[in-house]
This record gives sequence, C-alpha cells and structure tokens, in this order.
Amino acid sequence: MSDIGSVLREEIQRLARRVSRQADRRLKRDVVRMKHQIAELNRQVDALRRDNAKLVADFRERLAAPPVADAGQVEGARLSPRLIRSRRKRLGLSREAFARLLGVSAGAVLAWEGGRSKPRAAARAALVAVRALGRREAHWRLEAMDGKPRRPEAAKAR
Repeated sequence: MSDIGSVLREEIQRLARRVSRQADRRLKRDVVRMKHQIAELNRQVDALRRDNAKLVADFRERLAAPPVADAGQVEGARLSPRLIRSRRKRLGLSREAFARLLGVSAGAVLAWEGGRSKPRAAARAALVAVRALGRREAHWRLEAMDGKPRRPEAAKAR
C-alpha cells in the first residue's frame, strides 16, 4: 500500500504539469503574436527608411540647385556692386563660396563687386533669389552642393 505522502506528491506534480502546460501554451501564443508584430514593424521601418532616403535626396537636390527668382522680382530689382558685396558679406561667404552658391565663377563675382561688369539674366535671377536666403540656409545649400552632410557638432557650436 502506498503512503499518503507519495500519493499527494504525485497528484501535486500532475496538477503542476497541467497548470504549467496551460501557461506555456499562452506564452507560446504570445511569443508568436509578438514575433509577427515585430516583423510587421520591421517592414514599416524599412519602408519609412526608404521614403526618408528619397525625401533627403530630393531635398539635397533642391538645395544644391542655384536659387532662382521669378521674372517679376528680377525685372524691378536694383543690383549695384555695393549691394552685391554687402549681401555676400551679410551671408558670411567668401567670393568663391558666393560664386558656387550662384552657379557662376569667382571672377564674375569679383567683376560685379568691382563694377567692371553686370550679371547676366540667369545670374541676376540667382542674385535676387539670394536676397531671401539667410546665413544658415546659404551654408546648408553650399554643404549640399559639396555633398557633405551637415555636422551636428557644428550646428551646436553655432
């Protein structure tokens, strides 16, 4: 005859296995559900990264293009050598950087500022458009033209 202690021990073990199997099934179901959710979230992150890369590339292309003003603004605009020089200095740019921003040569900027020549139509439109740029945007455009990403530590120092 078996004693009561061994019978109780076997019954407790049987009930414990049953309860643990039920809990195990629930946990396995939850793990599978979470793996599916993680896979879906990873697909969404990949799609967002692709979209972000396209948007950043488009933004860089737009920044890298020389700024252009519409014909109405260009027609009535006054551009003197002193105004060109003061705009360049207000943006904090060298002649070479200013020329790159406008899509012309540094010699052309030197000639405009010296009063030896006047800007042609395309350069005139770019000069009028540059009036609307601030120092930060001008530097962003130059960095986009150079293909260099903006350094975060440089932004904090400014």
